[in-house]
Amino acid sequence: MREIPEIEKTVNRFGMEELPSNGLTMIDLFCGAGIGATGFKLAGFEILHAIDNQSYAVNTYNENIGDHAVVGDIRLVSGTDLPNADVITGGFPCKPFSLIGKGEGTADEKNGDLGHHFFRIIEEKRPKAFLMENVGGLLTKKHRSFFDELVAKFEATGYVVKWSYLDVWEFGVPQKRKRVFAVGIRSDLQTSYSFPLPIPVENRTTIRDAIGDLPEPGEETTVANHVGYGIRNDEAPFVCAIPPGGNWRALPEDAQRVFLGNAFNSGGGRTGFLRKVSFSNPAWTITSCMNGKNNAQIVDLQDKYPEGVIEGNRRFTVRECLRLQTVPDWFRFSGDLSLAKQYERCSGIPSLMAQKLGIELAKALGSEQEVNGKNSNALIIDNSQLINITE
Repeated sequence: MREIPEIEKTVNRFGMEELPSNGLTMIDLFCGAGIGATGFKLAGFEILHAIDNQSYAVNTYNENIGDHAVVGDIRLVSGTDLPNADVITGGFPCKPFSLIGKGEGTADEKNGDLGHHFFRIIEEKRPKAFLMENVGGLLTKKHRSFFDELVAKFEATGYVVKWSYLDVWEFGVPQKRKRVFAVGIRSDLQTSYSFPLPIPVENRTTIRDAIGDLPEPGEETTVANHVGYGIRNDEAPFVCAIPPGGNWRALPEDAQRVFLGNAFNSGGGRTGFLRKVSFSNPAWTITSCMNGKNNAQIVDLQDKYPEGVIEGNRRFTVRECLRLQTVPDWFRFSGDLSLAKQYERCSGIPSLMAQKLGIELAKALGSEQEVNGKNSNALIIDNSQLINITE
């Protein structure tokens, strides 16, 4: 793990502060580059072990979080291979259950079985608690039976499970990102989990709050990974006609047909095509592929700089994606990691959301941790279920 200067550790853009140890240990499955782990670490957890199947993700994790992440396939991992820990967290790959793409669920040959393996590890290790995250597609008719089966298996194994479908923007993240979160606590502990409450609308953050202070890519800066894609060649003839917050529908019909091609007659809203962000709003979901034609998040520099000193259009940079994921600026990708892989590994549970979920979990497990000068057990809060299933 690289040495992080104290001045970098104190950056607190989203109200995040590094809390003292809560006395609880954690295992991080499907850990990625450590976006979520950053939040759990700031919540006071000691992460003992982490695993991912991509070496470049593990290397980034170890450079930023600790030296405990390893490359591996969870299918080949048994409970005896893992240390004992109070909490196990994991977000198994979402593509099989996503509303975008084939959505083959458990029939997906590459990743469809990984939810079952997450359950198997929990069953074998029996931690005090687990936290699971995935896309809202789990709650659709196509995949709901799998989700209900998984929850039932956890309950039959002796866990009290609570789940909620949450938009992280409602919790301070400058991004519209709806995900299913499920928390299970071992029933013999006779305690329960409460999800954090949304913050008031007037306190929620925007793109400008997150990245408005960053210079343009190429300008002198000490912030790492502030590099990124421009616009695609097929977007160039049309992008200037799109207003901030708009998309391809702002074009005349003849231009729509040229740009969309065969997609013009396809179903669905196709809202991600030629989509421009508005700096006065949150971003849309930060995904693992930020240069796709159908999930564009285009920055209009006239929107970023209303005084009109700079013009042009581009994608978010890697650092901007990290900021929109509430990742502190001390987190960085190695310079020898390709731009595509840096973008890919910006995805995951936003750090601030992970911290808030972790703080509530520590309360439920009886931690005496101090939060903002108060014993955390005096701050128990609850949250209602949300019902609109979109991504």
